Amino acid sequence: MISKLFKQGAAASLATFLCLGQVQAADMPAPKTMPPEAKAPDPLIGFAFYSQYASDYNFRGVSQSNLQGSYQTFFEAQFFNNFAYAGLYTWQTRLPTRPDFEFDLVAGIRPTFDKLSFDLGVIYYYYPNEQRLLNPFNGAFLTTANTDFIEYAGKALYQATPELAIGANVFYAPNYLGQHTNGTYTSGTIAYTLPATLFPFLPEAYAGGFSISGEGGHYFLGAAKTSVTGFIGGPNKFAAFDLPSYNYGNVGISYTYKNLLLDFRFHTTDLTPTQCFALTGDFRGNINGGTSRWCGDAFIGSIRWQASTASPGVYAEPGGFLNLFK
Repeated sequence: MISKLFKQGAAASLATFLCLGQVQAADMPAPKTMPPEAKAPDPLIGFAFYSQYASDYNFRGVSQSNLQGSYQTFFEAQFFNNFAYAGLYTWQTRLPTRPDFEFDLVAGIRPTFDKLSFDLGVIYYYYPNEQRLLNPFNGAFLTTANTDFIEYAGKALYQATPELAIGANVFYAPNYLGQHTNGTYTSGTIAYTLPATLFPFLPEAYAGGFSISGEGGHYFLGAAKTSVTGFIGGPNKFAAFDLPSYNYGNVGISYTYKNLLLDFRFHTTDLTPTQCFALTGDFRGNINGGTSRWCGDAFIGSIRWQASTASPGVYAEPGGFLNLFK
């Protein structure tokens, strides 16, 4: 019984972590986003933003929104021609600890050497108003008190051709979800812009915005230290619980026209339903024999409105936004 309790405690809070920023296709190299005529030189100080709706918030193979839709936003300030940056993300979540939403703060640098570019940054994950869940029978804690944490990120992207980009990523959290263990995610990515000649049935202005991309990675997770008794007003006792490391992959197709981005993507992991519950603390696992569908195969669609000072899209055209409707 105690073993089951501390496994559930680690699991519920671990789900909260798995909500990292950048839809992730987020860890993938981005395909070209704007046609050449909409491009503008990078300013000394610039910005980028997007507002997005996804049919599920899937982060590295695990649903963070209970297999339901999620509204997401992003804003970033860029300095010295995008050499340094600072930004924030918001994500609509439906997690066991029931935070209001996920709020991520990011900052870093992006040095570039010809076709090779790097992104070296830090991410702080904040989940406001989390509720610490208790076992109704003995008062034991099923989640940790605070799952906010810091992660360090390193990305490399090689633009092999104007159409093909290949990337590698490493993310490291020294105190994964406040569980006194570490989590490391590594992945490789590839993105290819499809030639407009593949779509002769489309007008030329619309045919060049298709791309395909994919990612393959592995999540290395350690042993969480979690509370197993922790009665209200009583002493806390802790036990170690090995978290299931796993493989993750996605592949999809995207279409970009001016500021609009559409994406349809398949996500998969090798986690079993039982491992998925141990990792996430999915609400239904407490009544269905300890399994979860949050880590299963998933087809996810998203629609995004985006812009930046380097790629303003319709904002650079006469009439701006209203030009879309003429």
